[in-house]
Amino acid sequence: MHAPASLPDANVAERVLSVLISSAFRKNSLPQLNLAECGPAMLSTLQRRIKCGHPVQLTLLAFPFKVPNPAKVGARTLPDFAEFAAIQQFCRLRDAVQRVYPPGLELHILHDGSLIGDVFGIELQEIRRYEASFAQLVALARATDVVRCEDFNRLQRTAALDPAEAMERLQSAAEQWWREQRGTAEWKLTFSKTLGMLNLRALSAALVADLMAHARCGQLPSGHEALEARVHAAMVRYHVQDAVIHQFDPRPLCFPDAIHATTQPRCGRLAIWMVRRGQSLLPWHGVGCLDARGRARVAPAVDVFGRDDYRPISCADEDTPFVHRQSIRSAGACATG
Repeated sequence: MHAPASLPDANVAERVLSVLISSAFRKNSLPQLNLAECGPAMLSTLQRRIKCGHPVQLTLLAFPFKVPNPAKVGARTLPDFAEFAAIQQFCRLRDAVQRVYPPGLELHILHDGSLIGDVFGIELQEIRRYEASFAQLVALARATDVVRCEDFNRLQRTAALDPAEAMERLQSAAEQWWREQRGTAEWKLTFSKTLGMLNLRALSAALVADLMAHARCGQLPSGHEALEARVHAAMVRYHVQDAVIHQFDPRPLCFPDAIHATTQPRCGRLAIWMVRRGQSLLPWHGVGCLDARGRARVAPAVDVFGRDDYRPISCADEDTPFVHRQSIRSAGACATG
């Protein structure tokens, strides 16, 4: 694919786009990306930044809070090595872009925790602690030139986007969706995902893991009717907030020359690997690990806690592990056993 020759820096833009859509960084398949349709717009966006000699820009809605699910993250509420590994991945992307375009890349992280936290039972104070700790990890990784943290609500205000008058309409649409789609594959998937996001810290990790397995069919076993009602209510509330995010998105106004990336493969959108290629679990949905070969990965807490081949390592003044490191000896024994 080639940009029109009359456009400035077209070749540089093509090289940058080739980096962004390379398999090391692109999460979705090429058919999902649909490059023939979205590629020209991406090239045009890149060219506007390159013409001015500015770093190219990506935006990403991400890192809302550590999901309050003991089966996923244990008791951790702050970012851990999973988030740190993601920041390192962003630095690798910046370095790859710099090799073809020296000004490099800026990745603007839009924290949306304050928008959706209440839906899942997370207090604003916890969300702000998470965001502050994430910013500290960015500084620790010496990545402040590439990772820029933004607050979604603040950007909405900056862009003069106020969803208040639309909330009644969005609420009605969400309730209609819940009723009409109930029992469909989409509804069941949303039920399962919503349960996984809820604040379930009062329950044991083993029980939560069992409930999550049941939730794939769109309901919970007998005896958990109150929790199921919480899931139903959160499904509707999140549907409203998701509509707010998409219908009152400040990114086109605040970042008119940015490519708006995603964390999940979506048709026509650039989805990026958050930790490394092949690691799909999002950092805030799991715990950070180092395998026996020193590679970063994200895993559900129930798959790591209590294992003989993983050693939890905590930072000073923290009572939950920052990283789980696999023993080379134990890994070798598991491989040969």
